[in-house]
Amino acid sequence: MLHLSEKITIGVSACLAGHRVRYDGKDQRSSLIEHELARLFELIPVCPEVGAGMAVPRPPIQIMQGRAGIRVCEVENHAHDVTQQLQEYTQSVIEELGPELSGFIFKSRSPSCGIDDTPWFDEEGMRQLSDGAGLFAGKLMERFPLLPLVDEWRLQQPQQCRAFIRRVREYANGKES
Repeated sequence: MLHLSEKITIGVSACLAGHRVRYDGKDQRSSLIEHELARLFELIPVCPEVGAGMAVPRPPIQIMQGRAGIRVCEVENHAHDVTQQLQEYTQSVIEELGPELSGFIFKSRSPSCGIDDTPWFDEEGMRQLSDGAGLFAGKLMERFPLLPLVDEWRLQQPQQCRAFIRRVREYANGKES
């Protein structure tokens, strides 16, 4: 059982925590996360793209699926493939932080952090095939399938926000047992 003085640790897409790490050099600061959830949890900001060595600002990237499998490439220059560097960073951060986490708040539609609404494109990057998980989010869900996850737009719905907080607390208490 957690002691009252211990804060539960959750990950959060760094752009939602106010870090200017997006491809366009901006953030997607969330006052709910910054002011409300930060009082309840210890937040660990993660930006897989910056962590993998990409600059800010940078050209936007997208997930592409084709004969070569799943790749993450620049939207305007498909020859610039960042899949391997993203996979390497993803693996290292999941192994390092994963066991400490009791939840994660992701940026929706992100090629790294979307949970289920990231556009996936054909191998030419032209036609959207489907929506799915971003590379980092997908690998985290695969490694820790019971970890409570949510994206920022779902947090705006009070019922879903309360449910996420409850699931995080239950998950943390279960880890301590």
